[in-house]
Amino acid sequence: MTTPAPPLVRDPRWVFDFLLAAAVTVFCGVAAGGEDVETWLLSFLLTATLLVRRSHPTLALVLATTIALGQAMLLPAPSLSIVVVPMIVYAVARYGTPAAGTAALWVGLAGAAIGPARWLGLTASGALVGFAVTATACAAIVAGAYLLGRRLRERLEATEQQTRAASERRRLELSEQEQRARAVAVDERSRIARELHDIVAHSLSVIVVQAEGGRAVVLRKPEVGAQVLDTIAETGRTSLAEMRRIVDLLRGGESDPSYLPSPGVADIEELVARSGDRFRLTTFGSAPSVSAAVGLTAYRVVQESITNVLKHAGPQATGQVTVAYTADAIEIEVSDDGRGAAARGTTGPGSTATGPAPADPVATGTAPPAVGHGLRGMGERVALLHGTLDARPRPGCGFTVRASLPLMPPAPAPATRSAS
Repeated sequence: MTTPAPPLVRDPRWVFDFLLAAAVTVFCGVAAGGEDVETWLLSFLLTATLLVRRSHPTLALVLATTIALGQAMLLPAPSLSIVVVPMIVYAVARYGTPAAGTAALWVGLAGAAIGPARWLGLTASGALVGFAVTATACAAIVAGAYLLGRRLRERLEATEQQTRAASERRRLELSEQEQRARAVAVDERSRIARELHDIVAHSLSVIVVQAEGGRAVVLRKPEVGAQVLDTIAETGRTSLAEMRRIVDLLRGGESDPSYLPSPGVADIEELVARSGDRFRLTTFGSAPSVSAAVGLTAYRVVQESITNVLKHAGPQATGQVTVAYTADAIEIEVSDDGRGAAARGTTGPGSTATGPAPADPVATGTAPPAVGHGLRGMGERVALLHGTLDARPRPGCGFTVRASLPLMPPAPAPATRSAS
């Protein structure tokens, strides 16, 4: 089992720093020529600080400052290794903290004055001019190294900030996509729930009513039994076909040709006839060619209204279904003479819904304390098509559901400009 290398050695930049320190050390050693051991040692220590200029820039600054001051005090002449000072200033300005970079600048400027003052002297004739020129040149080199390191650091920080901003935008986009996907899934589940409610509730209500009625008359009129059973069987087959269609949509596959398509306005007559002889249908005008959504909504409104009559109006109640096809809308009215709103769990003047899609599409105005899932589902269907729905008890007894489905959605209102 091999031991992993230290983090400093695994960093590929450390190799460059090692080679740089070795090159500067060899160059300074060759240039020093026959200097004494003290000069060699101090030069080597100063160039060795380049090894930690990236990983520990503050430590490199402290070591370089200490060794450079030692050279100024112990050596009679400057060593070529003093070129390491602006390199350390650059490294601290780029890789260290802003405070450490500022400290490195001031230390470098101080060294630019201390070194010439120590080695050139200020008492000899013309030494002051040489000191000024040398100190100014050294200070310019230190300042240039600091500005270059700071500029590269600011560019690196700007790049990192842009990367973080892009990552945050991407995260927000993904979050919005997930929220939209969840919203679509919730809408789809609600739509499927409405479909299943309409199919199951209506079919079972018709089957129960037919079975109870057939049991009452089959002993007196045996020939009616076959008709009742035929109605129950046809209702069951139709419901199974619609259930298969919904399950097929859930599976995401292509529809089987044997499954029935979505019902529409042309199927309303058969729906009323299949619901029993307690319902009568009156139509005005001819059925227009409408979209599948409008046709299915019209069918479901009639289906749910008939279901409510069968479930709540009482065994003796009769219903009237009226469908009027106008130039721009389908008007539907389903009324009965049964027990009214009390049997449906609603009170008050009624429930209305208008599009597009209010927060509670069947509880506006003076809202009833409880609205059934059927009325709520009708309201949501109609509101999505920008139509209107009104469900309220009739004076005296009974209940009435009125729906208006526009054939075309309303055009958006033009934007208005305010004059200044």
